[in-house]
Amino acid sequence: MNTGKRRLQAAALHLLLSGVIAGVVTALILLLWYPGQYAQIARGLKLIVLVVGVDIVLGPLLTLVVFNPVKSRAELMRDIGVIAILQLSALAYGAHTVFIARPVALVFEGSQFRLVSAAEVEQKELEQASPGLQKLSLTGPKILGTRDFKDEKEKSDAAFTAFSGTDIGARPSFWQSYEQSADKVKRVAKPLSALSLKYPAQTALLAQAVKDAGVPDTSLRFVPLLARGTEWSVLIDANTAAVKGFVQLDGF
Repeated sequence: MNTGKRRLQAAALHLLLSGVIAGVVTALILLLWYPGQYAQIARGLKLIVLVVGVDIVLGPLLTLVVFNPVKSRAELMRDIGVIAILQLSALAYGAHTVFIARPVALVFEGSQFRLVSAAEVEQKELEQASPGLQKLSLTGPKILGTRDFKDEKEKSDAAFTAFSGTDIGARPSFWQSYEQSADKVKRVAKPLSALSLKYPAQTALLAQAVKDAGVPDTSLRFVPLLARGTEWSVLIDANTAAVKGFVQLDGF
């Protein structure tokens, strides 16, 4: 068997192994950090594809370049070991990037929901958060509300902080349980008919979202969602304000 053919076989085997590892890592990321529709809303799928794609290409390509059957077993093992270290390092770095970009909270603030990533959270305020909210979630976003301002000074300071790029939804000192904000959510939520009128060509998309929510459309309302520039709305139960799903339509 010629050298070129054996080199291709080695690269193909490496590609297969890399694909299996990448598949397992992707599955774990989607199940733990970006469950359900959050992978699409937070643009996690694009980030994961980029990270995994680069990693899958890197290892087999290096193997194709350095593999030579005339080398001794020790030399081959050394080369493959170096490639494995480089590939695992790249995968670890990519996974860390995906980790800090993961959504950790779906927060109702004022008249909208905000999907907050770990990187956006004002970390220094975590110790000021309510009990149970002082650590960022590792298994998908927590659904939260935000408390009222204590006084005019706090309101003014919050406005200044928001102007600087950090809204109250990303500030743990303002977080509270979602149940405490449920009445406000119900007051600002709008009927689905408003979305139907705004997007007459998207009736099928809206109908599918209602079906996925498992609640009759007459019992659903929607609230706009802010999430990294993507255009979504949150579907809630009109009676309880419970989050029932999402639809990829701009609710503003």
